[in-house]
Amino acid sequence: MSQGPEVKVADDRRLLVERLAGSSYFNRSARLRDLLLYLSDRVLAEDAVEIHEQEVGHRVFGRSADYDTAADNIVRVHASMLRKRLERYFASEGADEKLVIEIPKGNYAPAFRTRSKAATKPLVLEPLPASVRPDVRFWVAAFTAVLFAAATGLLLWRGPAAPVTTGREGATVRLFWSQILQPNRVTDVVIDDGAVGLYQELTGHPLSLTEYYDRSYLRGIPSVAAAAGLDPQLAASLVLRRQSSFADTSFSWRLLQFAGANGTRTNLRFARDYSFRDLKADNAILLGNGRTNPWIQPFESKLGIRWQFDKAEAVYYPLDTWQSNHSFLTGQPGEAHEGYFSIALLPNLGETGNVLLISATGGSAATAAADFLADERSLADLRQNLPATKDQSFPAFEALVKAKSRSSLPHEVSMVFCRPAAK
Repeated sequence: MSQGPEVKVADDRRLLVERLAGSSYFNRSARLRDLLLYLSDRVLAEDAVEIHEQEVGHRVFGRSADYDTAADNIVRVHASMLRKRLERYFASEGADEKLVIEIPKGNYAPAFRTRSKAATKPLVLEPLPASVRPDVRFWVAAFTAVLFAAATGLLLWRGPAAPVTTGREGATVRLFWSQILQPNRVTDVVIDDGAVGLYQELTGHPLSLTEYYDRSYLRGIPSVAAAAGLDPQLAASLVLRRQSSFADTSFSWRLLQFAGANGTRTNLRFARDYSFRDLKADNAILLGNGRTNPWIQPFESKLGIRWQFDKAEAVYYPLDTWQSNHSFLTGQPGEAHEGYFSIALLPNLGETGNVLLISATGGSAATAAADFLADERSLADLRQNLPATKDQSFPAFEALVKAKSRSSLPHEVSMVFCRPAAK
């Protein structure tokens, strides 16, 4: 089964953008990196022909949607810097790139063109040994990834699900969410990176947040994939897919409706486009686990729960490292129809706001988590099991909850434990 030429061209362009973002010219300049990624994604994911200054100022630099571009030249200044960085990259570190990127003046939509008379350096640096053949697991996983992407697209086309808020909402629910959703500040909803999670599952090679953020893991794809018996080119193609799990997407829609009803400014962000600057300045809701959403990793030192991947069952499950690595692997006798979700509330990286972490064994457990966080009785029980605070707010904590996998009603969940987070 071969990929069509259009798919290959799109992959080549996406890989080029990812290499640029991870290069020394961009990985230490968050503003320019964000600008490059936003502009490129508008062209590659949305086929944008024109991108206007006011849109970029609003989406990338946080200006109001109707700000005066004549009085504020932040986009023009950074676009000029971006053009110079691109020229330097393609003249040095990227001298062997087949494609080059140009940002035309007056229109910020990047133009991709084939470089003429240039030495080329293909993505796959070494041919596969004769003994290495594409693993059937990759094809199964790739097909699954397509289904996830299709399911996510269908969800977006159909519109948001029912809001997370319910008739059971009360004082404790409002108190809890007031620590995350605040009218006077931004809350980022960061959905997981399903493709990168799948890459780690297939190769058994975990990625650190540093590798993920600066894209340095892309350079290791040929050797890591070959060692796992995967075709490096296909592995690279998989990693480039921008997709999230259906569970996270559904949860996000419900959450965004709830935030909108409370007048909160929320940003829906894909994990690959997030930054340390955002996690220091904003409130955030991080969905997924340390593999599928590496932005969770900086907070794991304060938590006992680690989410592990079971290859045999092809599922993630929670492990309690504070209790002799006790495993909560689903599918054990008597637990065939049960799942788990974890909730953690912690200060953000800058200790200027709060971060809410939501992880689950699957879609049903994620739905149960959404209902749990909107149910007065459930949150009141959780609050009662935590230390008192002067203002009655929720202290930093983590909780693990067991849920019926085919039902999301709050009375069909049971708390396994709820405890303060480490200092």
